[in-house]
Amino acid sequence: MNIRRSARRWCGAVAIATGSPLAAAAQMPATPVLQNAWTNAGITAALDYGHAQSANAWAAALAWSPQQARFQLSLGGGVIKDSTASRGGYGGRLAVPLVSFAGGSIGTAAFGGVGYSGQGGVSMSNFPVGVSLGWRHALGATRGISAYVAPFYSLMRLKVTADSATGRAATNASKGFFRASVGLDVTLAPQIGLTVGYEAGSQAKDPDPGPRGGVFGVAVSYALRRQQ
Repeated sequence: MNIRRSARRWCGAVAIATGSPLAAAAQMPATPVLQNAWTNAGITAALDYGHAQSANAWAAALAWSPQQARFQLSLGGGVIKDSTASRGGYGGRLAVPLVSFAGGSIGTAAFGGVGYSGQGGVSMSNFPVGVSLGWRHALGATRGISAYVAPFYSLMRLKVTADSATGRAATNASKGFFRASVGLDVTLAPQIGLTVGYEAGSQAKDPDPGPRGGVFGVAVSYALRRQQ
C-alpha cells in the first residue's frame, strides 16, 4: 500500500510538468511543435508565446485527457504578428502515449496535428506527425520536471487566391520538412506549470512555404482539474 501511495504522489508531482497544452498552439506559425511523452488527466489551460525570425505569436490553449490518460486532445488559437501585418491562427493535436520504461520515468508517444493561419486571401496550413521521447522526475511531493525530444515530419501548404485588383495570381504550393524539437516542462507550484522549448531542422527556400530557421516557445499552464 505504501508503494502504491508513493507512486500516486510521484505521478501527481509530475502531472502538470507533463501536460502543458502548448502543443495546441504549436502548429501556428512562429510557435514550435512541442510534444511530451505523457498526458495530464483532466483539463489544462495555458498562455503561450512563440518567436521565429521576425514573427511573434501569442495564443491561448486548452488540453483535455481522460482519467486513464490514454490520449490527449489539445486546441488553441491566437494572433501572429510579423513586420507587415497581424493575423489569426489556430491549431489542434492528438497525442497518444505508447510505452514507458524505467518505472515510468521514461516514456514514448505518437502525435499528429493540424494548424492554420490566414488573412486577405493568403493562408498557411501545417500538418505535423511525429513521436516523442521523454524523461520525468519528481521534485518533492508537489513539483516535477520533464525533458523530451520530438522528431517529426511536417507538411506545409500555402494557398493564395487570385486578386484581379492587385494582379495577384493564385498559388497552391506544398512542401514537406523533417524537424525536431526539444522541450522542458517544470511544475512551479501545485496546478501551475512552465514549458520552454525550441524547434529546428530542415528549412524552406523561396518561394516554398515553410520554416526558415529555429522557433522558440514558452508557456505557463494551469491545471483546472488535478490528476488524482
